[in-house]
Amino acid sequence: MVQPVSYSNAYWLEAIQPFLGQMVAVQQTGNHVQQGILAAICPDYIVLDVCRMPFFIRIEQIVWVTPFMKNS
Repeated sequence: MVQPVSYSNAYWLEAIQPFLGQMVAVQQTGNHVQQGILAAICPDYIVLDVCRMPFFIRIEQIVWVTPFMKNS
């Protein structure tokens, strides 16, 4: 069985900084993937702008973050 790896918040804060203001896809624990614009990076959570509504994700719940391009 694969065990989740826990990274420090400082790692995530630095790793996702270049994506600020860009469209991203974020997988959370439980295989939930959320897409939106990375609007803010806080010490223990990030904020995605999803259809102009803030969506808060705790950094502890993040599995991966990747840039996301919408198909027109």
